[in-house]
Amino acid sequence: MSRNSLLTQIVLLARAYGAYRGRILETVRSSVNSLASELDVELLKIGTNRKDHIVLSLVGEDEEFLTNLLGQEYGLVPEVQILLPETDYSGSIVDSGKVGYGLYVDLGIVERNLDALIPLHIIRKQFEMEDESLRRIADTFVLVDNLPVDVSIESVKRDEKKIEARFASSFITRIHNWRTDERERLLVLGSTKKMIEIALSKSNHSEDIVVIEKLGHFEYSLVCKRSTRASGILSAIGPLLRGVPMHLFIPSEVEEKFSAST
Repeated sequence: MSRNSLLTQIVLLARAYGAYRGRILETVRSSVNSLASELDVELLKIGTNRKDHIVLSLVGEDEEFLTNLLGQEYGLVPEVQILLPETDYSGSIVDSGKVGYGLYVDLGIVERNLDALIPLHIIRKQFEMEDESLRRIADTFVLVDNLPVDVSIESVKRDEKKIEARFASSFITRIHNWRTDERERLLVLGSTKKMIEIALSKSNHSEDIVVIEKLGHFEYSLVCKRSTRASGILSAIGPLLRGVPMHLFIPSEVEEKFSAST
């Protein structure tokens, strides 16, 4: 490795948070070291910023090449200067329910600590709940903290430090598909897939899950068999993944809440 190599810090879109933050970081460290094994680059430090995005310190001639690989694997946070209206970006819901005028989505922007706001009137229209409160809509469709979402940028007002967005059509389609699927889901946020698989195996519930859907880098949806209740899976693996946020998405309950408001 050249002595003249400069230290480079990159911020990933992937986040490490919750009870197993350390284990997630070790998973990423192992992945980075594996990708860098044949390259002239070294991982000097790994941690998180105040938004829980994973921060890597790299040094070496092949730093740019490794950064591109990591961007494909974990995503890189965007800069506010290059955000484009009518363009989709990935992020995660933050502070759900803390304000009544909309939902904030963390896109990973670090320069000004900005989050994108999806105003309540847009959320009402997208979820066809025109007269309902944000809390009611979020409760109905399980719009919870750390849930990975895709958003489409409506406007960027850099001078006012404001970004407005709407949910991308891909996310609305995902929720629609979940609603019309008879199978219940358990959302597990802040865990590796391996940890989930071990918990299912230890609790003898591996056969009750049709598939573990990847929602984000460390966020998953466990799709239950039609004869399996997600609440039962939660009771079984919850103690084995203590401290990991888990949420039930039960189509019949979603429809009941939705119908009650229309």
